[in-house]
Formats: sequence, C-alpha cells, structure tokens
Amino acid sequence: MSEMVIPYPQLQKILEKTCELAVIKPRAEEMMEIVEKKLSDLFEVAYENAKAERSSTIKMRHIPITKGFKNSLNLFRAVIEDEKVQIEPIRKYVLRKIPGDIPLEEDVVNELPIIAGTLFVLVGRVIKTLHPEIKNVYPEHIEEAKRILDYTL
Repeated sequence: MSEMVIPYPQLQKILEKTCELAVIKPRAEEMMEIVEKKLSDLFEVAYENAKAERSSTIKMRHIPITKGFKNSLNLFRAVIEDEKVQIEPIRKYVLRKIPGDIPLEEDVVNELPIIAGTLFVLVGRVIKTLHPEIKNVYPEHIEEAKRILDYTL
C-alpha cells in the first residue's frame, strides 16, 4: 500500500471537516494511490506546458488548476491551519513523486503540499457529491471517484 503523505489521524479530521466523511486507514491508502496518480498527471501536463513555452522551469501557470480546484485549495488551506498539519514532510514526499526533468520554481515547490492535500479533498468531495447520504467511505466509492477524476483531471 501507499505511504501516507499526511498522517492518518490528521487526514481523518481533514476529510471529516471538508467532506463530512469517515475513512478507515485502508481506504485512506487507496485514496492515496489516486492522489499520487493525479499529482503525476498534473505535472505531466505542467511539463508539457513548460516545454511548449520553452520555459526552463515549471511555473504555477503551467499546472492545469481549474476554478473548482482553486476553491478546494482554499478549503484545504483553512483546514490544515486548524489541524496544524506539518507541511515540510509533505513537500519532501511530493518532490520525490513528481515526474519530469524541468526544475520547479520556488512558488511551485511551496504549493506542492497544498496541491497534494487538495487532491485528497477532491477525492472526498467527489464521493460526497455522488453519495450525499453516506458517512463511511467504501472501496466502490473510491473506484467511482477515481473514474471521474480520470476523466476530469
């Protein structure tokens, strides 16, 4: 299973506050696999955008972040302040997962933990949108969210 980017107890609280969902550790690990894939996808596009611009670095504008993603970024930011989530371990972890050979600008490096955490929130928000009545996350919910995010991110 995947290494947890955000410690599981904090992740539980984040998903409860942002999505009103309860998640057990094995489900959180399954969600982590989606987060890693979507993070890789975002930076694959960012790499292509930087290359098309002939940029020597990947800038924030190269990352395909939509308005909805930005709204979730702000939601995640507010919750991690409340939960006192340590950002540096997330940054180090995410830097190891990013594909491509173009360096990242400092503002991109600084936003990596927020982008990765927001992807967790997005998985939860997709699940909650599809199943507003549920409290507990099950594998079939995660699979549905994965399919939707594959189409949209």
